[in-house]
Amino acid sequence: MLKFLCAVAAVFVASSMLGPAAHAADPGYCAHYASQAIWQFNRNRSIPGCFHGADGRWNANYDVHYGWCISAPYEAVRAEDAYRGERLHECSFRAYGHG
Repeated sequence: MLKFLCAVAAVFVASSMLGPAAHAADPGYCAHYASQAIWQFNRNRSIPGCFHGADGRWNANYDVHYGWCISAPYEAVRAEDAYRGERLHECSFRAYGHG
């Protein structure tokens, strides 16, 4: 749990260092982002051989995902979603031979 909280804190600190010039994602987009992140977490845990732990990136806490999204630059949010999607594709390919 301590590692999870440290990871979440690191994400918030990193996003706050980007300054006011970065544009934060809007609430509607962040609601979708948080739901998608939870779906990705659950899908990740269901694939044999994928990461089955929990951290700042992979967790089922809607409020953590939403809170980070609403304070992060839109580009960072899109990159995070893409990163999880790519990891899921890679893991699925290793496990099943397809994405």
